[in-house]
Amino acid sequence: MRPTIPQLDTWNLDAVHRAGEAARANADLLSTSVDDCSRALSAAESWHGRTKDAATQRIDEEVDHGYEVRTVLLRIADDAADVCQGLKHAKTYVLEQKNLAVSQGFTVSADGAVSHTEPEKEGAAGVFQLNLRSGLDEIERLDTVFGGRLREAVGDLVAIRDGQPSVALADGSMHDPDAVATRLAALSPDERAAFLAGLSPEVQRQLVIAAPETLGNLNGVPFAMRVEANEINIRNALTREKANPVPDAARVGQLEAMLSPIPDPEATVSAAALGMVDRKFVMFSTEGNGRMIEMLGSMRSGVPGVGVYVPGTSTNLNASGPNHVAAWNLADRTGGPIFLYMEGDFPQSLTSLSDGAPSPSFAAEMAPKLVEFGREVDREVSGHAPGTPVTYVGHSYGGSVVGSAEQLGLRADRILHASSAGTGVFEGGWNNPNPDVQRYSMTAPGDLIGVVQSYPDAGLSLPGLRLPGNPHASDVLGGDPDEVPGVIRLDTGYYGDSSSRAGEVVFGTDGHGKYWDDPGSTAFGNIVGVIAGTDATAYVERGIETPWVDVGLGDNGNGGKEAFDAGRAATAQAVLDIENPYADPRVTDNPQLGARIEIR
Repeated sequence: MRPTIPQLDTWNLDAVHRAGEAARANADLLSTSVDDCSRALSAAESWHGRTKDAATQRIDEEVDHGYEVRTVLLRIADDAADVCQGLKHAKTYVLEQKNLAVSQGFTVSADGAVSHTEPEKEGAAGVFQLNLRSGLDEIERLDTVFGGRLREAVGDLVAIRDGQPSVALADGSMHDPDAVATRLAALSPDERAAFLAGLSPEVQRQLVIAAPETLGNLNGVPFAMRVEANEINIRNALTREKANPVPDAARVGQLEAMLSPIPDPEATVSAAALGMVDRKFVMFSTEGNGRMIEMLGSMRSGVPGVGVYVPGTSTNLNASGPNHVAAWNLADRTGGPIFLYMEGDFPQSLTSLSDGAPSPSFAAEMAPKLVEFGREVDREVSGHAPGTPVTYVGHSYGGSVVGSAEQLGLRADRILHASSAGTGVFEGGWNNPNPDVQRYSMTAPGDLIGVVQSYPDAGLSLPGLRLPGNPHASDVLGGDPDEVPGVIRLDTGYYGDSSSRAGEVVFGTDGHGKYWDDPGSTAFGNIVGVIAGTDATAYVERGIETPWVDVGLGDNGNGGKEAFDAGRAATAQAVLDIENPYADPRVTDNPQLGARIEIR
């Protein structure tokens, strides 16, 4: 409902909060009870026979049923918390605007109309009225959305009170939802998609409640279903982590953050102060260092582009906050959905040959998964935003993942290697099914990744020593995406005006990734332009120096010179104890930005 301002003043939102907390407490109690029951039966190791088998089967059924009820209770609790937070924020905003207007002599009507006896204050009255009615609009939206969700959840709770009801398939036959989920897992992604397309939204929701762990990460399952399933999976993972004898505080904090609303990257300026949305995950697992694929923004008709962002070395679930912020900024600035892709373990060390950034194993393991996920992105684009171009952006080690996936047949409209580790870990060239794919790259001057890119593909033979080649270098393409024919190199340029380094050239070791933290930088703007299909800044080679490092024209792309520059910096650090030999850079040649180029 849309309240009047006097009605809004009387709303007691604490009752919503208490109801949500009661649902959460009951969910925890139910979970503990069924777990205790299951453990007690498992402890009866000396009991054998048909009675034990029957009891085990029945208890397993009730444990499964209990988890399903817990899932719905937690959904009610989370929705209640979200609506309470959103309505409180909106209520405070509206009442503060009303009080401010009244204090300045304006008359505020119950419906948010504002007037003043002095004609010259008509403009100010209009601003107050716009603010008040925008706030009331947001309250009405929240009330409608969450009212519907809560009614839906209560309906699901009633439906599963005595057990999970059978669901109707497209042919009218009735089946147990757990059995349907098992059947789905055995199908191909295309078969899965066709099967689910024939089911009603109500049946799809019952399948998610019954088998969230199965459906959350299955290709062929619509992203909307995967998002619902993974919200449940993240809640369950949080419950399990908190129940550990020694909970991982970083993991608890990360899971709680994943369940907390965020500002809507698609919000208009007028609604930005009010619009909050749930985070959306189309893949989630606690395996390894933690894995996820987060979707920022929404897939809808009219978006200018879709982006998939693959980050680099040291990426893991617990420390994924900066990657999330970068992806949010991309969604905000492009106006389209961005997928933060972390469907696998990334190297956590820069130097370890066995399990660090030099190892090709992580890219080899993730690349096939990225190819498969790319097919799912194309499926969603076809259904919700036909014809929208899809861009893959690989940063650092993520560039090797993207390049390797392209070697295996990743279909893309645009590829951007950002400070990329190489062109791919497999033999052969890129094998993109799209003959019109556009490829771009950018690497900052003085970035140590440049040494890796330029390292000889075949390695080095020195007296008494044989050094292997760059493991991220294709035997056909080499290791430097900036140098591959047909790849358009872009400028990393300068940091933006709102940065603490405003106007400073992107350079050195910080130039490897700090531009991801600065949406106003030239480099970040180029990523936005490639994804959105607008324009970008072409590469300009610059001379740059500090008191300790001198990158001259001709150094970029020259492995020997890049290694010499890096060696000087390392010597300044090790021998002279210089904290950052790349600090305070001065552009000596070509300070101008490159030409603007149109992204097709």
